[in-house]
Amino acid sequence: MGKLLDAFSPLNFPDLFTSAWVGSLVVILGAIVVYNVAQRRYRRYPAILALHEWVFWSILVTWGIVPLLVVVHVPLLMLLLIMIPGLVVAAWATFFKFPPIIEEANDEIRRRRFVPPPRRETKERRRATPTGGHRAHRR
Repeated sequence: MGKLLDAFSPLNFPDLFTSAWVGSLVVILGAIVVYNVAQRRYRRYPAILALHEWVFWSILVTWGIVPLLVVVHVPLLMLLLIMIPGLVVAAWATFFKFPPIIEEANDEIRRRRFVPPPRRETKERRRATPTGGHRAHRR
């Protein structure tokens, strides 16, 4: 328990200090790249874009605060209290909130793709008259 309340500094955590802030910057850059690629790739699928929004912002906020907290030398417990809920939100959105929504969207896409549109009744078109008016077609 004493280690959790120690300041997160290079003296107290020599192996973890540098990897924490460098790793957080790598995770942020990776999240930005994945988010931008997903915005282009899935622009026609709003359910998948909403999932990417949830995951992107939870990762960006969580890991964006880590380099600041590492520089300020907050206790390790505070870092964990910020990082774990952010990762839990991203995991919850990925595995619990959005799979049913995406499944419904996929079913709708499949239905639109493979079920032909209903046939309309064919009505007789009115033919144009020489003066530009319309009259009913005579058989």
